[in-house]
Amino acid sequence: MVSRKTIARMSLYRRLLISLRDDGTSHVFSHQLARLAGLTAAQVRRDFMAIGYSGSPTRGYEVDKCIESISSFLDGPRRQDVALVGMGKLGRSIVAHFAGRRPKLKIVVAFDVNPAKVGIGIDGCRCLSADVMEETVRDLGIQIAIIATPPGVAQEAADTLVRAGVTSIVSFAATPLHVPDGVAVLDMDITAALETAAFVARESAPPPEPDPEIEATKAAAPMLRSLDSLLAGAAVPVDELARRIGAHVVCGAACSERVVARIYAGDRVSDLLNEASDKTLLVTNLMSLQMIRVAELMDVPGVCFVNGVDPGADIVAKATATGTTLMVSPIGVFETCGLIYQSLAKGASVAGAGPGAAVSAGEGPARPAPAGTP
Repeated sequence: MVSRKTIARMSLYRRLLISLRDDGTSHVFSHQLARLAGLTAAQVRRDFMAIGYSGSPTRGYEVDKCIESISSFLDGPRRQDVALVGMGKLGRSIVAHFAGRRPKLKIVVAFDVNPAKVGIGIDGCRCLSADVMEETVRDLGIQIAIIATPPGVAQEAADTLVRAGVTSIVSFAATPLHVPDGVAVLDMDITAALETAAFVARESAPPPEPDPEIEATKAAAPMLRSLDSLLAGAAVPVDELARRIGAHVVCGAACSERVVARIYAGDRVSDLLNEASDKTLLVTNLMSLQMIRVAELMDVPGVCFVNGVDPGADIVAKATATGTTLMVSPIGVFETCGLIYQSLAKGASVAGAGPGAAVSAGEGPARPAPAGTP
């Protein structure tokens, strides 16, 4: 069984080789093709061995024969027809881009719910009403389809295509599709790709000027490590901890049922993902839906915003829907962590157990909690 990654690399090799042929290149070595593809020469040679093609040690791969071998592997003996659902701007662009590029792979019919688009043809691909999609796809024996609809109707389109006999779907709908076993779905999520690129760009950007409060949070790291030790044996309910530090609970009906055994202070989402756990209270300046998504993902007992600023209605609604407790401290991150430390240190001294005793009686040494940076 050939992996999808291998197939994707073969498709890339073919496009690169066609470009080289068009530029007049007759032979290419594995290291040259690898450089163009962003891979290693060893990977290129392994992939070509998998399809039974080998080159010459002195001249490399013959470009024309290499293209033929890849095409024979990828395309199969007969032409495969493709249906497209959604003839909006994206759908029309896909049809126009793919027209004439692969003789054995052709988009032959499109479907749309908009009557104004029915009957329109683009590069030999006619658009029909979505009402006749199931019977048309079945009658034409089409097994491959592209979904380029809005997310809200993508699942319905997929269900209809599967009933008609489609076994492979390429989806641009940016929503998960649920299909039976034996039906392949390849997601082309442009939104996720762009957000990933934006995240990488932010991570590689020059660091901003130091923020006084963040620097103070860094200085609090030793205190936070001691705080971890105190909390390890304390297991303080969220509502009780809020009362002790003078914070008010914005939402969280089950806050008395969840306990805190760790504190993490910071604003950097990547650090929060590494440090958060199901007993970690997040103390942060980052008042955004992204923070609530992190809290839901890591199943934290609560999020404590600071400086006396209440979160917006959209953040409260999201937290309520996910069961995440939100509280607001009237003071900053550093001061809030200080109050938690003082409260727990006092309780520990009254009980006659310092940080070391809390660790030995608890669940082992607490992992250090580095302060977050923006």
